[in-house]
Amino acid sequence: MEEISLKEYQRLIKNVEVIEKDGFGLKVLDTKKGEMIKLFRRKRVFSTAFLKPYAARFADNAKRLTSLNIPTVAVNRLVWCPSIKRHLVIYKRLEGALLRDVLTKEINKEEVFKNTGTFIAELHEKGVYFRSAHFKNILVLPNGQLGLIDVSDMQIKRSSLGIDLRKRNFQHILRYEKDKTLVRNHFKDFFSSYLTASQLDENNAHKVEQTIRSILA
Repeated sequence: MEEISLKEYQRLIKNVEVIEKDGFGLKVLDTKKGEMIKLFRRKRVFSTAFLKPYAARFADNAKRLTSLNIPTVAVNRLVWCPSIKRHLVIYKRLEGALLRDVLTKEINKEEVFKNTGTFIAELHEKGVYFRSAHFKNILVLPNGQLGLIDVSDMQIKRSSLGIDLRKRNFQHILRYEKDKTLVRNHFKDFFSSYLTASQLDENNAHKVEQTIRSILA
């Protein structure tokens, strides 16, 4: 991992657009040069991030997703800046629109919901357990495919997800009321496409459906 000075960091973020920040500082920046910068802090003194920083996990997950033919970001640099105690991931901007925005504005929502259900099934079948999954971390790409951003909080299993992890993942995916409202209005398109693309038997399909309906209730 590359180490940079405070001056190098300041040059790096000069003229960027701040996309996200919180009470601890900057989180996501747009360089306006085709690259994004994501900053990571270690949230606890004793943390697994001490052994493997979240920035490194982000890069590893992006690489593994690409190997699974799941569209995601391409990492260009991993950086550590001791002066601000932050790890940085600099990655190529993934062009597209946030899924939530598309589902809110799109007139013909049925096709987008079908694609979303199919995409989530593909993730589950390929063993991707994305804890930060929600409709603002999924992009609709210009070619109509879906892709993932903010991929640090993720596990990629060697086989497809079991039924319990699938149920738990839908709780992450549908954590926000805005997204729940969207899915309630198009549940059939969303779930039928998930079911078609997954390889669940009738019993497990029923368990997943009941979980989603319970979340939406």
